[in-house]
Amino acid sequence: MLNIPFEFDKDKVLDITDLLPTIPIEILEKVTDQNGSVSADEENFLKSVGRAAENANLPVLKGLSAIGVLLANANEEIPLGTFNDVGWLIQSLSEQVLAISHMQGFADLLLDASNKNKISKGNGGLML
Repeated sequence: MLNIPFEFDKDKVLDITDLLPTIPIEILEKVTDQNGSVSADEENFLKSVGRAAENANLPVLKGLSAIGVLLANANEEIPLGTFNDVGWLIQSLSEQVLAISHMQGFADLLLDASNKNKISKGNGGLML
């Protein structure tokens, strides 16, 4: 199992992207700088990142949709403060979904690059 490091810039106000795990730099260097391929454990890790991102985003997106339906169908007057709070919630959740989606895309990109590197070195199938 891979350890997911957390590093914080001391001069920055933390946000959701600082709390998300990162893909270890060793995997990035192996695939991009060295034109290598990931190990079976690293491949499983990258696939798990994609699944975890999808699992994390689905309930958030469903919740955002439910909030939209509630607001659209509200019959009584809703206080302005409530709209402000809901607006900030939606903004925050949208940033979370975007950050998680970027992580999922990055993991998929590394998997694809690793597979292409494997193929180009003759270790995974037909030569392109």
